[in-house]
Amino acid sequence: MRFSTYLNNAKCMEWKINAQQGILFALLYEAPAWAKEEIIENKTYYFVSRNLILEELPMFFEKSDTVYRNLKVLQEKGLIEYIKQGKKDLIRTTTKGKTWNEFKDNNSEKSPSSEQNSEKNPNNLGKKSEKEPKNSEKNPTNNNTIYNYNNTNILNNIYSQIINYLNEKTERTGKEKYSSTSPKTQTLIKARLREKYELEDFKIVIDKKCKEWLGTDMEKYLRPETLFGNKFESYLKQKTTITKKSKFQKQNNDFAVTEEGLKKFYGYEGEE
Repeated sequence: MRFSTYLNNAKCMEWKINAQQGILFALLYEAPAWAKEEIIENKTYYFVSRNLILEELPMFFEKSDTVYRNLKVLQEKGLIEYIKQGKKDLIRTTTKGKTWNEFKDNNSEKSPSSEQNSEKNPNNLGKKSEKEPKNSEKNPTNNNTIYNYNNTNILNNIYSQIINYLNEKTERTGKEKYSSTSPKTQTLIKARLREKYELEDFKIVIDKKCKEWLGTDMEKYLRPETLFGNKFESYLKQKTTITKKSKFQKQNNDFAVTEEGLKKFYGYEGEE
């Protein structure tokens, strides 16, 4: 089950889809990061079963038929291509759907009241910023400035810092290194950023799971698709536990019981 989901209200209104359909599309948008690929007629589709959607979004969907109807709506809106292959539900995002994370810069458009600060009204210059701070409740649009994902330089820097940190902690070198330019990796990181997680949160998750999994069979899961996927929040909030060793246990776990050791422990020399 997804612990949290990002809903792009602006896109939902633009595309005229409801919240339920928006939440469903948000899940499908991330499919390239975790779903199995199927190549059909030179097109890449992703296997996203209706049962999986029910498991991931139990707050929004209770029946398979409801999922199906909403998938058809998204298809009719031109957001996804949805086909059946046997019993498999195969989905791919359309060019229109891929703009889900793109925002228009509202500040770039001329405001109807812009003339108030023009040369025609020189007395009003500077007054707007004094009355309404950029990040005030009266001007909530500007609160999303940090999440302007059209700024490629900022995003690339974040991707690079996170993946470099992961490679460093897992001691990956050369061709073993994960790439910060991988579309799947970028999709996952961007989705978590949309949920208001920060760079430091990614580092905390990496640190916690490295401490838990390095040197074990789980080490192979120290990868972007596992760490930055739907369980990101649970990993972030996971409590770190420390296993205490017995006072008789050596650092290398090679404590052994011997006849000589028992004699010394109990102060008994025995008979020769």
